Amino acid sequence: MKFHTTNDIPPLNHKGGELSGLDLTELIMWGSILCQRCGRTRRERVCPHCGYDACLIRLPVQGKYKRIYHDKNGAAFSFSTAFQSLSAINQERKDRKFKIENWLQPSIQQQKFQNKYKTWINQKRIEAEKERFSYETLKLYQSYYKNHYGSLYDMDVRDIRHGDLQLLMNGFASRSEKYNKNLMDCLKTFFKWLNRWEGVPIPIFPEVEITTGETSRALTYEEQMETILRFPEQHRDILYFWRETGLRVSEVCAVQIRDLDLPNARILVQRTYSGYRLVERTKGKNRKWIPLSKTAMEIASVHSANRFGVDFLFINASTGRGYKPSYLRGLWATHGIKGISLYEAMRHSTISDWAKHATAFQVKDLARHSDIRTSNRYVHNAMTDLRRVVNRDNVIPLQSDSNPIRQNRP
Repeated sequence: MKFHTTNDIPPLNHKGGELSGLDLTELIMWGSILCQRCGRTRRERVCPHCGYDACLIRLPVQGKYKRIYHDKNGAAFSFSTAFQSLSAINQERKDRKFKIENWLQPSIQQQKFQNKYKTWINQKRIEAEKERFSYETLKLYQSYYKNHYGSLYDMDVRDIRHGDLQLLMNGFASRSEKYNKNLMDCLKTFFKWLNRWEGVPIPIFPEVEITTGETSRALTYEEQMETILRFPEQHRDILYFWRETGLRVSEVCAVQIRDLDLPNARILVQRTYSGYRLVERTKGKNRKWIPLSKTAMEIASVHSANRFGVDFLFINASTGRGYKPSYLRGLWATHGIKGISLYEAMRHSTISDWAKHATAFQVKDLARHSDIRTSNRYVHNAMTDLRRVVNRDNVIPLQSDSNPIRQNRP
């Protein structure tokens, strides 16, 4: 059935009521709806010639006819869905946005979220193999797709809007605010890639506010030393060295003999572990020298004696190989302080200790922070010792008749 003039608009009294609610007068007269079985023009829900119900759309494109058999969800056209799609096609044509490939099934399948996301993950895997991307982050992105993005799988990435993302986020109500933010940030990164490579518009994302900040606890130097004594003696040296350098757990395990410059009392931080993979880069993707304290120098000198090159500085006495981050985390679970993470007990506590005696810029260099604002928070916290303020020695005890305050405190 071709629509060329307003006189060709089909009647509204089709049996079955399938066209109820459709405004046929809005259709721009371009294209035909045919029966999928006999190929004759259709204006009824069921073909009067062969009794078949499925339809197709035929369009003249560049001197040839193109046939569309399915809607964008992959379902065969009924007359009403074919009519709706033909209306949308004509609107795109009117707006000069029509592209036939966007209506053909292979292209539609390629544009589905699940296929585009897999293409993106494959790209990230290539980057990880070339050590330009973290394998651990890759695992997170894969986990997010598998466990949380199911409602987007069959959607065309070009059709995903703010409302779709808001509904997705509403399903995360039981998750922490930080985890929800990570899920949305992953999708933002994905859409930025789509926009850069294919020009797909980036949808407006729901705002994710973190209203419950996570407070990290820092141990004092004395508490750190006492905690390390909880561990078996053969594992203490790497912990003492770690405490002195403030490295990340994945970095302290990756230190090799060649990274040491003992005459100048310094170490080059240039590699890390990403999961179980050793990669020649750090979190900040840079190489940087940091000074070694006297204690760190003594430990490094003992463990590097008569050893060279790519040998790991610290060898796990239990395995005969270098330490892995997962092994140290396991030790902490057994011998550490309950309620305090390994990160808090080591790197965070060491940086907090430095901040008591250093400027934010010095802390930034020692901790290798990428942003001075991160370092400044450590210095600010170190300078604000509220307990010392309220317990100062010159406080004068007060007393009133209505509310006496004890003057003689034990």
